Amino acid sequence: MKRMILSCPTLKKELMQLLSDHHLEYPVYFLPSKLHSSPSQLHEYLQAIIDEQLDVDQILICVSGCGGGTSKLRATTAELVIPKTRDCVDILLSQDSVPSIRRAADGIFLTDSWMEFFRESSLDYQSMVNLCGQSRAEERLKTIYQGFEHFYMIDTGTYDLAPVKEYIQPLVSLLGGTLEIVPGKCGILKNLVTGVFDDDFQIVPKGTISK
Repeated sequence: MKRMILSCPTLKKELMQLLSDHHLEYPVYFLPSKLHSSPSQLHEYLQAIIDEQLDVDQILICVSGCGGGTSKLRATTAELVIPKTRDCVDILLSQDSVPSIRRAADGIFLTDSWMEFFRESSLDYQSMVNLCGQSRAEERLKTIYQGFEHFYMIDTGTYDLAPVKEYIQPLVSLLGGTLEIVPGKCGILKNLVTGVFDDDFQIVPKGTISK
């Protein structure tokens, strides 16, 4: 069976490590990071890529729910496999033997890939300070993050935790928040790339539409 992968860039290191570990050489297409903030554009982008495939039997979508961006995708050219998760954080936190994923509803989760996403966004601490000045930036950040003072670094074993901690610590200190390291076993991602499609996945046969 010929497979290809469409993936969120925040899963890049974990995905490439798993492909290497299992000696798999599926073609991988990483989506633009800007699509994180627009589920409708994410849907359109995914659909366009799906529609243009000519020689593939199955498309593995490492994007998950993401605000409904994977809902009602048409499997026009190949069967689709989509994780039944809310977002990529769920994928990273998933365990090998625990299908139900638990995570703090008021938490902010980070890996080094997510750090880069934050660094390039309007929520970057230093960029906001440079733009607005220290006092005003801190006031804005306190308002934006109100109720979200708990930060978690997901240790997937694929990157150095120290730079991520150094990056996020000023914001954690500003908010009087907490910073905790949690394991990221990436169980769903492992099952996806190795073809173990259990109840954590939606299989969309060619010619049908995803839920």
